[in-house]
Amino acid sequence: MTLPLFKTNSASFASSIALDASTVGGTTVTVAVHSTREQEPEILSSIYEHGADIGFKPFYDKANNYEHTELQGFCENLIHANRAHLEAFAHSRARDKNTNLQQVEAVHSAIHVNDLLVLGLTPLVIIDGNEQKAKPFLEALSGLTDDHPTTAHCQKSEFYYPNALLADLTANYLAHTLEQQQYDYMNPVFPVVHAKQARSDEWGQAFNGMYQNSVEYTPAQLPGHRGDSVRQRICCWYKGAVFADQGSQPPISDSLNPVVRTLERDGFDNLGSILRGL
Repeated sequence: MTLPLFKTNSASFASSIALDASTVGGTTVTVAVHSTREQEPEILSSIYEHGADIGFKPFYDKANNYEHTELQGFCENLIHANRAHLEAFAHSRARDKNTNLQQVEAVHSAIHVNDLLVLGLTPLVIIDGNEQKAKPFLEALSGLTDDHPTTAHCQKSEFYYPNALLADLTANYLAHTLEQQQYDYMNPVFPVVHAKQARSDEWGQAFNGMYQNSVEYTPAQLPGHRGDSVRQRICCWYKGAVFADQGSQPPISDSLNPVVRTLERDGFDNLGSILRGL
């Protein structure tokens, strides 16, 4: 196992689903990235590799730090390299009518997660944002299943987790290409459907769940830390910690030696060298 498992007081998790959304004009795209802790360094390596030409820096940069034209080639290569981890839904306010984007994101996320739960997977779910983002998701999910996965929220998760950064970049890329009518429906970089149309039954069930069910959200008791620097955020990633609220404190140490040793032990020599130089 390359990275330590996510651990709460009562359970441990070898995989997670990171969720993020991007809205460009009248188009919203929500992306789910499912990956194991063993696969997270592979995702991070691919971000460094494909982002090198534009100087993209994980744990420091996110999609909105760049113009779409700057990110386009990088994102296309990154999506090709990681497509096995990705799922995406789109929503058009003009076509699909619903204008409450928090509800749209919650419904998209609920369908994504339920699709993985029915496969028998038991991942940790990481919601980007605060508690107010997690509760609508769980209410929407309650319209689809009584099986509620262990869920945590992490503010600015794309700065802490490579899989969340992959979701951020993919959602941003797809939202721009759809909104600007650059999406190639015959040969897409990644297939994305409008959930309200293509998954109408699940859409209705999840949407009703937000109105019919009041769900209590108890965040997963993961280590809680805030990273004020790149090194601190890398330490949070390694330890499986989340930035849950403004009261979170930075890690005690920002030493990357344990991270680098672990990565190099498991064959990620190039990644270890990059992190050693930070």
